[in-house]
Amino acid sequence: MRQLKNETLKCNLVQFKQTALGPIYVYENSQYRWLTLDEKREQDAVIQGVMSQSSPERVLVPVNQSMLLFLLKSVTNLKMLNLGLGTAGVERVIYYLFNKTKFLNTLHTFNTVEINPDVVEIAHTHFKLPKTHSVFLQSAEQFIQQCEIKYDVITIDIFSGEHHQPFLNNALFWHNMTRCCHSNSQITLNINPKTAQELHLLLAMLRKYFKAIALIEFNEYKNIVIVLSPSSLKHISVDEIQNSAVFKHIAPNLYKDINHIYHIESH
Repeated sequence: MRQLKNETLKCNLVQFKQTALGPIYVYENSQYRWLTLDEKREQDAVIQGVMSQSSPERVLVPVNQSMLLFLLKSVTNLKMLNLGLGTAGVERVIYYLFNKTKFLNTLHTFNTVEINPDVVEIAHTHFKLPKTHSVFLQSAEQFIQQCEIKYDVITIDIFSGEHHQPFLNNALFWHNMTRCCHSNSQITLNINPKTAQELHLLLAMLRKYFKAIALIEFNEYKNIVIVLSPSSLKHISVDEIQNSAVFKHIAPNLYKDINHIYHIESH
């Protein structure tokens, strides 16, 4: 998707909106539609999300594909929470899997939390977010503090520019998060730490709250995906991803795009 930075030009701009939380820019070419949250164009553009025009359900970037690793185990009666809407990539693929494939048979609860109402409006208009999808307009911290459901899966993909939001380094957020989980829940977060020390401090804190941590590094991306659970995550491996029927269908090359998967588990 790096080539899209060169296409982030005024001639490809389809919507600009100045919001209370900053500007939003939507661009498109013949193949893709994408979103940025700053005025930088070309090489400096930070692309927040990309959608294929011809196959909107496709998850295009390995980092985002890895947010779906909970699908390595069969899922029934799924209760899912997504923190951070962006371009609604998680929402599109989950509804696709539920409505059009055998990989997700039941969807009990599917909620998204997004702080910016203009992001929701743009996701409806430009990124095929179903009007019926449940979106809570509040901050992730506030929602987690008041969480009333124990979710099976929680995905967190909240960035300001190139780096993840600072509240992910906050112990109180993770303390509250444990109340939204049961013994087999999986929480997946996309991060881009500024320093190695920031990553080490985050992992040390997460170990206090979760028995199992899987850390995924990529060949072409600086981002790191972390999966957390009260139960073992040893089943998350490159071999499992390569042999998984659902990943052969939605992300056939993901196993090649992963550099390494590290496991940290306490007994």
